[in-house]
Amino acid sequence: MHAIRIGMTALAVLLVAGTGPAPTQAMESHDFAGEYLMEGWNLNTPGPGYRGVCSVEGGGPAYRVSCTNSDTGHKYVGKGLALGKTFSVLIGSELAVACPELPSDEYLVVYERQSNGVLEGTWINAHDATAGVETLVRAP
Repeated sequence: MHAIRIGMTALAVLLVAGTGPAPTQAMESHDFAGEYLMEGWNLNTPGPGYRGVCSVEGGGPAYRVSCTNSDTGHKYVGKGLALGKTFSVLIGSELAVACPELPSDEYLVVYERQSNGVLEGTWINAHDATAGVETLVRAP
């Protein structure tokens, strides 16, 4: 049984190592800082979606992120990490940060910068199966 566990661990390491970015891709510098217009949709429930604005601050690879949903006024804050054209963000409701007894409202969002500069992302709630898609377009 011990040999099987070691073999599975080695296989997992090889799979992760083999799927990582090429060294030149990892070295590419993409600046994600700026102001964005946000639009997204929850894939679990039909509806009109949501809109808002996001601010990304920092010089990379780490960034501070804050977004406000225009419809609800809810503000979300978090951190992002850039690697090549990929920008991953862990973000949560500012209300939950200020008041820990509230239910947690945290999300993992993974964006990929498209050739036109638009960030296309997918997200999942950290505490349930709610998932969706989101785009960020640089504000004019």
